[in-house]
Amino acid sequence: MQVKDLFDGIEYEWLSENKVVNIKNVTHKPQDIKADDCYICLKTNDKGMQNLAVAVENGAKLIVTDKYINVPQDIAIIKVKNIRETYALIAKNYYGKASDSMKMIAVVGTNGKSTTSYLIWSLLTQNNIMCGLIGTGYYMIGKKRFDLDMTTPDPMDLHFILSVMSNCGVKVVVMEVSSHAIYFKKVSGIKYKIGIFTNLSQDHLDFFGNMDNLEAAKQSFFLDGFSQISIINIDDKSGARLAEKLALPLITLGVDKKADISVKSYELSCEGTRFNVNLFRETTIFESKLIGKYNIYNILSAVVACKLVGVRIKYIIAALKEIEPLAGRANVFIDNNINYVIDYAHTPDGLQNILTEFRKITLGKMIVVFGAGGDRDKDKRHKMGAIAEEFADKVIITQDNPRFENPDNIIADILSGVKNKDEVFVIDDRRKATEKAIEIAEPFDTIVLAGKGQEEYFEKNGKKYFYNDKNTLEEILDIKWK
Repeated sequence: MQVKDLFDGIEYEWLSENKVVNIKNVTHKPQDIKADDCYICLKTNDKGMQNLAVAVENGAKLIVTDKYINVPQDIAIIKVKNIRETYALIAKNYYGKASDSMKMIAVVGTNGKSTTSYLIWSLLTQNNIMCGLIGTGYYMIGKKRFDLDMTTPDPMDLHFILSVMSNCGVKVVVMEVSSHAIYFKKVSGIKYKIGIFTNLSQDHLDFFGNMDNLEAAKQSFFLDGFSQISIINIDDKSGARLAEKLALPLITLGVDKKADISVKSYELSCEGTRFNVNLFRETTIFESKLIGKYNIYNILSAVVACKLVGVRIKYIIAALKEIEPLAGRANVFIDNNINYVIDYAHTPDGLQNILTEFRKITLGKMIVVFGAGGDRDKDKRHKMGAIAEEFADKVIITQDNPRFENPDNIIADILSGVKNKDEVFVIDDRRKATEKAIEIAEPFDTIVLAGKGQEEYFEKNGKKYFYNDKNTLEEILDIKWK
């Protein structure tokens, strides 16, 4: 590819007399560099310079950096103002600006991103609109599913996926946009028709340091003008603050507060949710198999997005009734009058939401099995312990992806938030913890297995071991659910 096309719309400065015309490939991974490739030098610290040396040794023809660096004279160097933003723009240019050919929808927030994205994809697919989805751990092209390693892929991977989607005839793409992706400018250059803000709660403070920084990162997506139309949940405090800062076009959602789209009443049960909403000056009733008040916000966001894309409300209503919950998100299974709930809740807010909603529809005891991930935000652990003790009748603390951290230390952090430790079971082995929950459960109780959701592995000491909450339940109970 010609360098002038690669840098279309990007300000840059040549630092070398050698000005190459063509390059073959672009990557920020030095081990992937081959002869005549362009290397994106994201960091210029000691580790970054080691990576640069590997890229040069492997045959890099062009280096892109935001600092003045020394490399052999036969290698071309380009300096840019912001290396991460430039990387995203280069990736877009490399793949022919494929994102510009599709209607792009972004879902931003702490909780609800996966469900909202899945709902939009499902509603559009059922209405015969070719839709792509980029979510946590996977992406969809139409009805074909592919695995992913992260929520928002790195720019070259992201734009490769978008180019494939465009070539396959995809008309609309909905994607989860993580706070890390916003901070590292992975989505710079993508023109989103719609941006959705779900909510803000504690997560990733190991990286962002405090809630103000996390909020600023998420809000910057909207304040920096990435989306043409914003859909904001103003029942959420951060959403309300964001809505006050944003200019039109803006659509607000609310269940508790008066908003552009306001819920007038709702009914919850183990079978699903039914709610009455004032939608674009018309009173409309929606029914969904998704459970819980918090899912009303996800449903509303998806409904409004699909309406803006061009789907008529009557077709949205019909399709919504048929959509099954996303795997690992408030999945309910019933055996011998005991409710088993599997949910991905891994934040204080997420855990409180799932326990609060199922408390409302549980006749017996509430039993929760949960842990916390290692090498992540430690401050949330004691809060989750306190929430579990407050909202559940029986608490069982166990493992959840310890990674490189000692599981005992994680459990101790969770226990630090529990007042009456004598009433809490601590069972390191998650399968045995699940067995204990089943042992103490009685008819009309609810067992919530929180934290892992649809995940199919434990991550421990750099290795992944197969484990899935649903499969484990089926094995213990000797039953097979759909």
